[in-house]
Amino acid sequence: MSTKKNPFFSLVPDGSPHEVEGEREVMLPGMSLEILATRKIRLQRWNLHNLIDPYWRLYCPVEGKAVVRFNGVDTVLLPGNLYLISPRTTISSYNPEPFTKWYAHFILGRSDLLSVPGVFSSPVDEIASGFLESLAGAKGEPYNWESAALVIHALTKLPANAWTDQKLDNRVSKAMEFLQSNLARRINADDAARAAGVSVRNLNHLFRSQVRMAPMSVLLSYRLDRACHLLRHTEQSIEQVAENCGFPNRYYFSRMLKQHRGVSPAAYRKGQLY
Repeated sequence: MSTKKNPFFSLVPDGSPHEVEGEREVMLPGMSLEILATRKIRLQRWNLHNLIDPYWRLYCPVEGKAVVRFNGVDTVLLPGNLYLISPRTTISSYNPEPFTKWYAHFILGRSDLLSVPGVFSSPVDEIASGFLESLAGAKGEPYNWESAALVIHALTKLPANAWTDQKLDNRVSKAMEFLQSNLARRINADDAARAAGVSVRNLNHLFRSQVRMAPMSVLLSYRLDRACHLLRHTEQSIEQVAENCGFPNRYYFSRMLKQHRGVSPAAYRKGQLY
């Protein structure tokens, strides 16, 4: 008598009060999307000088034209196109004539560390045109679905070279998640290594080989990213921002931001509308 092996298996841990049995046919990694701001703006003057931000920028020109420079190459921003600028891309800009655009600032969580600096363009297709039309009538309440739809559509147009080909080890992902979830706490490499289930030495090796940064450098980058977000998109004082991002005081925070992002907190806060 032959017995047929059951192809289904439990999808919940042993001892769970739930019963879920089946086949896992596809399993894709999770991701996050946070829209920081969406605006339509008319600019008489738009001169940026070596601006670097920790989040994505989506530009949708409406009227006029402007120029963005990255790595010595000029990209002319014209209506009929979408332009994505990845995190930590140093850009300068100017507009030879009045310039109107929609723009969105957003972050993709830990996926942002896998993005490559650059300016990427794609034509406004019929789908993007529909999203822009709905965005013009959007009220943003209770959620900014129109902005999210446009951002996601633009991201699908990114070329493969907009991302590194590095696949993160699960232990690195766990450590990065731990770091990102504990920005306001005093934590060190030992804490991150425990969260990942490896030694500090192994964690350092994994980070340097996969992220090209030490764990504590990643933590500092996360803290500065969060601080830039709070400076640009909230009214928290510089002291509050420093405290909420794990810096011992505003002076150390100012020194780190100036050293790694080339700007003081007060100067960064002034440039709110780009």
